[in-house]
Amino acid sequence: MSSPYTVRWGILGKVSFLRISIRTSNCSNEPNPHHHRFPITRTNSHLSATGGIAVTFTKDLMLDPSTRGVHDIAHTVTAAASSTSSQRAREFLTECHCPSSASAYGSYEELVHDPNVDIIYVATPHSHHYQNTMLCLLAGKPVLCEKAFTVNAAQTEKLISVAKEKNLFLMEAVWTRFFPLSIQIRSLIERGE
Repeated sequence: MSSPYTVRWGILGKVSFLRISIRTSNCSNEPNPHHHRFPITRTNSHLSATGGIAVTFTKDLMLDPSTRGVHDIAHTVTAAASSTSSQRAREFLTECHCPSSASAYGSYEELVHDPNVDIIYVATPHSHHYQNTMLCLLAGKPVLCEKAFTVNAAQTEKLISVAKEKNLFLMEAVWTRFFPLSIQIRSLIERGE
């Protein structure tokens, strides 16, 4: 079995960021065979936020993917950043049982400029989603943003425009979209059944 492909995630939040690696078998620059689940060819990611949803998301990413029947993806946290201190980022990494080798940053700007970051999960309060997501996009980072995406349609349109202009992945984290039942219902509708 070939080695999993690595995608590094980060969490951007009210207090901290972290970075997670997802491994899949595609270790080249060839298109990701999982494009239907994660349409990025080669990705390193970061997550931002240390609130409840960030902890839940991070701990879920840290679970062994084989428990979900997935064998070509593995996850590891590689960094976190806090808007207040690198110590808070370190505490978040510890709380989420991330590897001790993970880096701790003291600002969001440090995280978005990290050349080892491929994608950022934004889990700040929704009133800050626009500014934090824009920071990520302007730094050239793809984004998975927690819901509510923004506080108004104009902000959403601007984010989409920048993502398209920079050819970056941008998605609202509506995870029910990926439930097996949701996928089956969409399939039935597409087939006209």
